[in-house]
Amino acid sequence: MKKALFIFTTFAVILFGFSNCSNNEVTLANWMKQIKGETPICKISIPATHDSGALLGGAALQCQDITISEQLNAGVRGFDIRLQAEPNQKLGVYHSVQYQNITWEDNVLPDFISFLKENPSETLVVSVKCENNDGEGYAKLLAASLKDSKNTPFLVKEFRPDLTLDECRGKIVFLHRSKIASDTYPGTYCVRWEDNDTFDMTLRGDDGKEGIASVEDEYFHESVALASHKANRTFENMNAAMNEPNQSMKWFISFASATALPKNGPKDFSDIVNAALIEKMQGVEKNCGIVLLDFAGNKDAQTLIQLLIDSNLPLHK
Repeated sequence: MKKALFIFTTFAVILFGFSNCSNNEVTLANWMKQIKGETPICKISIPATHDSGALLGGAALQCQDITISEQLNAGVRGFDIRLQAEPNQKLGVYHSVQYQNITWEDNVLPDFISFLKENPSETLVVSVKCENNDGEGYAKLLAASLKDSKNTPFLVKEFRPDLTLDECRGKIVFLHRSKIASDTYPGTYCVRWEDNDTFDMTLRGDDGKEGIASVEDEYFHESVALASHKANRTFENMNAAMNEPNQSMKWFISFASATALPKNGPKDFSDIVNAALIEKMQGVEKNCGIVLLDFAGNKDAQTLIQLLIDSNLPLHK
């Protein structure tokens, strides 16, 4: 009898302990809960993924090896979504000509919202872009989804460059790389996103409020032999974020992704670039901006995600 009571008591203690951990423990699914709410979004290191939905396409076009839902639970908070209007009046997720067998309306946006419902301490920064053709169809369908009353509570409506984490918790901040069919839109429009370059661009809300973002998006190279150079260029923009004055509300977006088609694809570069950035990130406890990675399920990518999260230590409550 005593033995049975001991076993029951021990089980209850363990169960109670686990219950408390589940309520209070900081995990990769809720790591933003430990950051001060008054922190501007542009001052937080945000691990992100390039071509977040691109799990298909072979060596030339595949950029990720885990789903968007898995990326969310792995600590990713920034997403790059490429969409094309389909004949069924939905937005298919694409990378170039490769359809990814998922849609914005049925898969991606519901996954984002479901995650935020479960983790209201978090915020997501989501870049959306029209891929391939039919910009008019894209614009209308995206506008419709973002005006749907079941989605609007989870969207940051008014953009300011100094938006704080508390203003964005439980919501999505949109970066629109393509126009949508509406004079009012949640988030910000990216004015003149340059191709294959590092540049400053204007972020403009629908009310005219503007900010500036420094973007490193040098994605095309002659061969994978230049992967170390690519890593250096990415880290230069990250380093610029680290050294930006505290009072500045400039955003920084760095793509740790590249290709050298037809010889070398995204995986060839990510194997080298991610490892190089891990070495450069050792001991960093400063704002690195938004950093977009390929193959987020890879061991090096997961290490880099953790280093980016850990670089926010000075922002902890």
